Amino acid sequence: MKRFVFLLTAWWLLAGVGWAQDTLTVMQYNLLYYGNYNSGFADCYETNNNTQRKDECIRTIMNHVKPDIFTVCEFGATQRLQDDFMSHNLNTGGITYWKTDNIINYAHESIINHIFYDSRKMELKQHVALRTSPRDTDVYELYLKTPGLAYGDTTRLVCIVAHPKAGMGYESNRRATMQVAMDYVNRNYPTDNVLIMGDFNMYGASESGYQLLTRTYSNPNILFVDPLASLNGVGEWNNNGQFAPFHTQSTRSYSDECFSSGGLDDRFDFILMSDEIYMGFNKVKYLDRSYHAVGNDGHHFNQSIDQNGNDAVPYEVAEALFDGSDHLPVTMKLLVYDKLDVEEYLAGGFRVYPVPADNQITIETEGDGTPMAYRITNLLGQTLLSGRFGEQDDGTGPFKTSLDVSRLPAGIYFITLDSKTRKFIKK
Repeated sequence: MKRFVFLLTAWWLLAGVGWAQDTLTVMQYNLLYYGNYNSGFADCYETNNNTQRKDECIRTIMNHVKPDIFTVCEFGATQRLQDDFMSHNLNTGGITYWKTDNIINYAHESIINHIFYDSRKMELKQHVALRTSPRDTDVYELYLKTPGLAYGDTTRLVCIVAHPKAGMGYESNRRATMQVAMDYVNRNYPTDNVLIMGDFNMYGASESGYQLLTRTYSNPNILFVDPLASLNGVGEWNNNGQFAPFHTQSTRSYSDECFSSGGLDDRFDFILMSDEIYMGFNKVKYLDRSYHAVGNDGHHFNQSIDQNGNDAVPYEVAEALFDGSDHLPVTMKLLVYDKLDVEEYLAGGFRVYPVPADNQITIETEGDGTPMAYRITNLLGQTLLSGRFGEQDDGTGPFKTSLDVSRLPAGIYFITLDSKTRKFIKK
């Protein structure tokens, strides 16, 4: 509740100053061997994974979700497929604004990750492929188009698409993939708006790869927030009915040798966000409770997504989800403030150091030394420390003090002075 009050206060502050804003819808979808007929791990052929039928399903889902950023896994690694996908599913009916990038495939895999984006709202600055196994992990640096501003003055959004190896025995491979991604973010985007998404193939929150992403371990300056952490969506979700509203695989209760079977019983598909997005520090903020597995109404545990109707989506969308893939897409919404740095507005004149901190933090204000109340909270908005400082200051100039944080576990925290907030990291 305290986190909600804080974020609501921030929202009204922002609304009150009247800055321009927009909303971006992000969707991640495993397309299940799109355009790739094979006799390998999954026996997917034109008869049971027909591309034309998949295109019909994708168009139906796109019309329902209306994303601005569309990232995918298991996309056939050919230029022809990319061109056909764009012309059949995105740039149709007079639409011409969807763009993508050239395929990079260092791993020489038959399926890859990919991105498509609305070029009216953003542009791609660069695409880097990280060498991971069995597939590359793709990093897309986008910038949001703001009238009158050139790149460098605009807002940056980085999308990392990962698809580590599936299977119960490959936890170390999944962790290794995430370590490569975390190291890259730590070197290049430690304080940026970053999303990491894809089919992670993780069977629960205890997996070391998930822990690496969501805890401050070897990369203390960065941390990814799971949008479902505050909705009881994090835990051991594999074949666990407690997590039925959050499962993303499988859309079918039976197998046809290509689609996985068993009905909805796993949460493999993710969009996680940097804490900068979670708190809205860099002009992009997660819209609370906007994260969904499309078509999951919570009533299809171990069932097909269209069995006995679906309360979350129209009938034709449920059928498209059933036929299009054995995964559900996941979506989230981001609020974009094109002229306002939320951290600057909320924080004003004080800073916190060192970063990361050990046993104490130092706070410097730029005001007149007036006594201030402080509060230290975690990512869930829970108050861990509070008090006042500055009573003994003469009030004639900037004020500096130190706070003991030795009892706080390692992690990311926020310190609020009156209504102004800064982030700090405890190692």
